[in-house]
Amino acid sequence: MIKMLIKKTIALIILITVTVPSVQATVSDGFNYKSGEWYDEWGVARNSAEGKYGYLPNLLSESIGNNKELAYQIGERFLDRYSNTNSRAAAILKYIQTWVEYGYDSDNVFMRGVAQDEWAWNADETAHEIDETRGRVAIGDCEDMGFFGATLYEAAGIDAAIVDAPEHVALLIYLPDYTNANYYWDLPDDNVKGGWIWVEATGSKNPLGWTPPDFTDGEWTAWTHSGSTYNQLQPVLSSSDTDGTGTGGFSSWDIVILVVIILFIVLTKSRR
Repeated sequence: MIKMLIKKTIALIILITVTVPSVQATVSDGFNYKSGEWYDEWGVARNSAEGKYGYLPNLLSESIGNNKELAYQIGERFLDRYSNTNSRAAAILKYIQTWVEYGYDSDNVFMRGVAQDEWAWNADETAHEIDETRGRVAIGDCEDMGFFGATLYEAAGIDAAIVDAPEHVALLIYLPDYTNANYYWDLPDDNVKGGWIWVEATGSKNPLGWTPPDFTDGEWTAWTHSGSTYNQLQPVLSSSDTDGTGTGGFSSWDIVILVVIILFIVLTKSRR
């Protein structure tokens, strides 16, 4: 009798282990399987990016507005700590690069014991995997970093848009006063002037405002939002940045050199 009870207990433990995902969701822990895909309690398909029920851009709504939770709180911390918007934006990118480690879905996400080739976590699910005290990082790929970052930036008072690129997800943030981006983007019909910059969190050393070479052609779209209403917009290079160098056609070093030359001329004339 005791041996039978032990066997049943072990079997129950194994069953529980293989029927839950590798990341424990706090906000969305009820997943349903239908028509070959997994859906969360909001009806968002976690295996598919596109379509009416795809996670792009719908997953963002699960961690902002009325659904804001831990990820939003983390973003608010940056708003409290950094009065300078540019410094705040850079610090958020560094946080994501530090606390979310890139990993493939097929290696890290299992549902009922089956590896998921494609899966997206919402921002709070990612946030709850992070333990800063114990040094534990979350594991995610580009879309997980994108939704996590978008929530942090929104909470920190910086507008974010989800980049929907071929085989990739990233972010744009609206930071018109930032001077060190290699490209600046306009999103026509977004009711603001150009000043969107790319946020690429998938590499630990990628600087803020760096648009990867694969995406400088603008052959991608960006999802902006107002509440739970999303608009998919086609980007164009800012009119003041048609060569992609930033700061109206001048690189930061060009400006520094120009200033040094002007100072040298002024000092030389004054000595005469």
